[in-house]
Amino acid sequence: MPIKDFLAIIYTTILTISALHMPQPLLPLLGNSFKVEMDTVSLIMSATFIPLTVIPVISGILLNFLPPKGMILLAATVHSFVVFSISMAENVYLVILLRFIEGFLISAILTSNTTYISLKSVKERVPVFMSYYIAFTIIGGLSGRVFGSMIANYFGWRTCFQIMSISLLLVLPIVYYLMEDLKLPKIEQKNYFSFKKFKSIIFDKRNFYIYTAVFCLFFVFSGITNFLPFRIKSINKEASEMLIGFIYSGYITGVFISFIATKIIKLIGNEKKTMLAGFAAYGFFLLIMSIPDISLIFITMFGFCSGMFLIHSVASGYLNKITTMQKSLVNGAYIAFYYSGGVLGSYLPGIVYKNFGWQSFIISLFILVVAGFFMVTKLSDHA
Repeated sequence: MPIKDFLAIIYTTILTISALHMPQPLLPLLGNSFKVEMDTVSLIMSATFIPLTVIPVISGILLNFLPPKGMILLAATVHSFVVFSISMAENVYLVILLRFIEGFLISAILTSNTTYISLKSVKERVPVFMSYYIAFTIIGGLSGRVFGSMIANYFGWRTCFQIMSISLLLVLPIVYYLMEDLKLPKIEQKNYFSFKKFKSIIFDKRNFYIYTAVFCLFFVFSGITNFLPFRIKSINKEASEMLIGFIYSGYITGVFISFIATKIIKLIGNEKKTMLAGFAAYGFFLLIMSIPDISLIFITMFGFCSGMFLIHSVASGYLNKITTMQKSLVNGAYIAFYYSGGVLGSYLPGIVYKNFGWQSFIISLFILVVAGFFMVTKLSDHA
């Protein structure tokens, strides 16, 4: 893939993912601003994940008619307007509605990016570029949370969204001049878009095991990252938004892990063993988070994020490696399952936390880690 194309994907991905995750460390602040409780304000994140569970599949179909470049330009334009509107909202339910709409736009952009990579790269290089792509989604998640919390700490949460809105507009000239108008290969089969065909993609054994594993993976990750700000506040009521934002610094290890994911696979042996090792580390560091110490939680996040992004990088690359046809639908289904975990994980664990405490919250998430580990054991040792 030419560097100019990938630079456009990098910028678009970082900004899109930043916008998605930016409100997370601000949830306690937003709850106070709108005078609502933890379970209500958490819907600001859940609402954005909901469209991501369905629209990637629809986007995958639309990409057969509209080039990825065109899809990105359209979605990014509307996305900028929606983000600015959030900064002007005076009601939490309006914010939730706008975040719901934002989810549709983010989904279209992410599906277009992954499809563009698969179309522009030779098969042998797809896992490498997907690992790099995942690394930049991590940078986006870290940037959105850390810089968003810093801006909110000094200038207020509304300024965060206004700056993000302007940044999203810069996507337009970058994508327009650096990306090509690629189209998916024409599919002759009349039943390509049938429910039967889509069902066969999801319930293909290898696909299904990966989809279920990443569902569990992101359910747990969303649960921790969404309610960690409230946990920090419960340990230290004086904790600032900036401190909460820096708790997410563990993301940085995920960047390095993603860049060297293919080397880790060679070191461990294969994709299956690498994902199993990732889940084992993931569960171990999750349990450590039950200890009420902010410094320890800060350190633990580095190991926790390493496990998360190792699995994510390898699973995504593995899926694209074994897929020869219907790449847009296969990638769309992957994103749909991934963010389905995000929808439920960003809300349901909060009910456990609110009613039974942090220890029960951790145990409930650990059960999902075990389930994800079990799904990976079902995979073949060879892609």
